[in-house]
Amino acid sequence: MQQWRFILPLPPSINHQYTERDGRWVLSREARHYKTHLQKAFRRLKAAGKFQIKPLDSLLSLFGETETSHPAPRTPQETFLSLRLEFFFKTAQRRDLDNGLKIVQDLVCEALGVDDKNVVAVELIKRVDAQNPRLEVIVSALPSWDFSRPNLQTSSALDLRPFVPPLKPKTLKSSKRTFNLSDWLAEKEADLAES
Repeated sequence: MQQWRFILPLPPSINHQYTERDGRWVLSREARHYKTHLQKAFRRLKAAGKFQIKPLDSLLSLFGETETSHPAPRTPQETFLSLRLEFFFKTAQRRDLDNGLKIVQDLVCEALGVDDKNVVAVELIKRVDAQNPRLEVIVSALPSWDFSRPNLQTSSALDLRPFVPPLKPKTLKSSKRTFNLSDWLAEKEADLAES
């Protein structure tokens, strides 16, 4: 199995990853800074040949298989990934464990050229290291993935699906409001005249 290990700075908390601009949610300055610098680092690693998905025949040889047993070529887009993220916080109560998952998952997948929908397993671990907070990431390229559910005992599982009814679709309003600059300017002039 092809595998990479990284030590990253802790990503910004999900509460600090987005900000509202012009009525849209966009990456915050802090999240853009984190993402931009790590994108540059991944590009340097790729240019040095230290971070890439090996061709199919190299991957299969790791598993003792030959190309004839898997005739279809495997591209980065067809590669499945497993992620293990081990967060080392200053204190155990510092943050929620899953707050940094999405930004790191997106960065790693983008760097490998793999669609993040191909991440099939994620393990999150919380640790404490007050002197050296960090995020240790292990990315594993999987040769295949079985999407069928293994035979597990589900008789003890409490099925809560019946308690969540389907959401009714929104009804569309017949007249959709569009932005009209002249109307908006007229409203602003009226507001200024009143004050």
